[in-house]
Parts: sequence; C-alpha cells; structure tokens
Amino acid sequence: MVDVSAFKALKYNNGKFRSLSKVVSLPYDVISPKMQEEYYSLSPKNIVRIILRKQAAVDGSKYDRYALSAKELRNWIAEETLVYEDKPVVYIHRQQFLVNGKMRIRTGVLCLVKMEEFSKKKVLPHENTFPSHKADRLKLLEACEANMSPIFGLYEGEAAFGKITSRKPYAVFKMKDRGGSILNKIWRVFEGPVLTALIKNFKNKKVFIADGHHRYEVGLFYRDRMRKMYPGLKNSPWNYIMFTLVSLHDKGLVVLPTHRIVRFVYKASKQKIFETLSPFFEIKETLSIKSKDIILYIGGRYYSLAMKGNKALALIKEKHSATWKKLPTAVLHHIILKKLPGVKDIIYTRDITEIKEQVDKGAFHAGFIIPDISAKTVTELSYKREKMPHKTTYFYPKLPVGIAFNDLSIKHAKKLED
Repeated sequence: MVDVSAFKALKYNNGKFRSLSKVVSLPYDVISPKMQEEYYSLSPKNIVRIILRKQAAVDGSKYDRYALSAKELRNWIAEETLVYEDKPVVYIHRQQFLVNGKMRIRTGVLCLVKMEEFSKKKVLPHENTFPSHKADRLKLLEACEANMSPIFGLYEGEAAFGKITSRKPYAVFKMKDRGGSILNKIWRVFEGPVLTALIKNFKNKKVFIADGHHRYEVGLFYRDRMRKMYPGLKNSPWNYIMFTLVSLHDKGLVVLPTHRIVRFVYKASKQKIFETLSPFFEIKETLSIKSKDIILYIGGRYYSLAMKGNKALALIKEKHSATWKKLPTAVLHHIILKKLPGVKDIIYTRDITEIKEQVDKGAFHAGFIIPDISAKTVTELSYKREKMPHKTTYFYPKLPVGIAFNDLSIKHAKKLED
C-alpha cells in the first residue's frame, strides 16, 4: 500500500555532538514559552531555533522569524553542524519511559513515506486541521525547504527489529517530556538484506496518522506546487515526507486522554447541574478517578457520569457512527456541555491535579476527567474517515525533533536525480 523509502538524511554531526540531548526538542505544538526558553538555554544549536524561533524585535519592528530559521539552517549546514549521511538510511528509534510507574518501550521506524491524498486510503487521518496552524508550518517549510519533524504514524502488523537492536546503538540520549525523562536509542540501517526486508514489511500496509496532521497536509500542498514548478524532476524529495512508524501491536504504544477544565458563562450550582444531566446520565459519587465513564469534578468531589442507554446518544444530531458518538470527547462536547450553561473558557490538561487546583480555588467551575481511548478506536474511525473531536488523543511520549531531517531543496533534488 504505502511506499516506504530510505533517504540521504541530514543530521547533527556526531563528531561535534557526542549526545543529542542538548540539541533535540519536542514538536513545536507542545512547546510552551517556558520550554522554548529552556531549549534556547541548552544549546545555541538546539533545533527549537529552527522549528519555533523567537520573534526578534529591533527598533520596534519584527524580523521574519521563518527567514531567520532558514538562515540559521543554512549556516548550520555550511559550518557542518549538520551533515548528510553517506548513504540512504532508515533509523530504528526506541523510546523507554514510565507511565503510571510501569516501564514501557516503544519502537519505531524513521523513514520516508510517499505522500498520498487521503482519498486513496493509503494514509489515513483521524483529526481535523486548522488553517492558521497549516499557514504557520507552510511558511517554515517554504523558508527552510526541509522536513524538520517526523510525522507519527501507525501500521497494522509487526516488524522484527532483533537483528538491528542487538547491535550497539548509533546514538543514545535522554530528553524530557511532560511525563518525565525519556531514554532514546537510535540504530542506523543502510543498504543490504536487512534494509530490504524492513522496507518490504510495509508493502501491503496502510499508515494511520497519530500526530502531525497539519504537517502532512502542508506537505501535500507543497508537493503539488513543486511538481508544477519543476515537472522534470521525477524522483524529487518533496514527493515524500518523514514518518516514524510504530506498530499498532507495539506494547509501548500509549494513548493518553486530555482532560477539560471549564468556566461557564455563569456559575450553576452542583444541584442544578445534576438535575440537568440526570435524565441522560446516572450520576454517582466516586473515590476513584479510574473509570470507563467521564468523571465530573465539582464542589471538591468526583462523580462518574454513566450514560443511560441510547437516550443521551440521540442528542448528538451530527451524522456519525455509533463508535464516534460514544467517544468520551464527543459525549462531553455534544451532550454534556450543550446541556449546561454556555462555556466561556476551557483549559485542556493531562494533569488531574491541575483540575482540582483550578476548580478548588474558584478560577473554573468544573473539571471533566476523560477516560482512556484505545489506538484500535483511532484506526477504526480512520478507516471510516471520521475525524475525532479536537484533542481526543495524546500519544505519549512525543517524538523528538532533531534525529534527522529531509532536505527538500532544489539543489538536493538535482543531486538525487544524478
């Protein structure tokens, strides 16, 4: 199904950087201003200076930060901070991390995937995208002419990595994610039977986008434009985009929920909220926040909200499958919040203690703890081409940016043609 390929990756020069820990970052969309400052302080060569550069103000005006990112990237290549691999390569990327005190290991294949329109059902999305986010990433792509960050993809089936991961890794580094420290190990796979077998494994596979919908859609737009401008370049790099592909059966695949903290237009009493929701939900006080149902936090106590049959689902008028309507985020936004006083503000968080803090101090009126969602549900809805509500999934940990880059420049494209 999908066309997977090795590539002449651009990467940090391991002769200058013994560890990648000071130069990698999380993806741009999860970097807070505080985290941006921390990455800046780690190294003058940290990748955040490319993917999420600060706006530099001079005499009250602002430089184009995308142009500055591109200039920085070109300087790094010229001074050999970044260098090209000698041969086409695929990377095996293993992440070791803790979730709820349990050690997990997730393994992915960092490679190129040929871009296809979603209508061909080879690459499948599960989220809607936003024009402003795409405009931002397009400006960076146009300026830098490179894929800086891999898209997180899922595939059915499994790949055998034992022959590869039994060797000494090419790179080992730690990085922080919101949940703690992540140990990363990287192996390189060059030409030969191991690489051939690895690529052949994806021959009949579909790919589901876990993270990176905006970058994928921007990549399609950029590809189409470049094809029109340079029709003679048939094997051009802009036909492909970087992915890290992880098996749906990987025991380290973790999908975390994103909870909501809500401030209503006006404060409603707990009793009034219960009266409004009780025709559709069985409301029970609970001491446990682990539940298959949404948990409401209000008045210093937790309450499970269990739907009463299909009566509540009938309130969702949008044309969707039963699987979509039963999504906790769909139930929350299309049933619960529509029945309650108008929502003025929402904070999205993965920290349950933040829910308690914000509600207890009166800054927000209620918190909603969202139960876990399985990767199987994500792929089921992807097959049906049903987009999930905003912030339904959070794949943990995030993929680091800085392991490798895909050069899309005309100069590099012409070299590949030779």
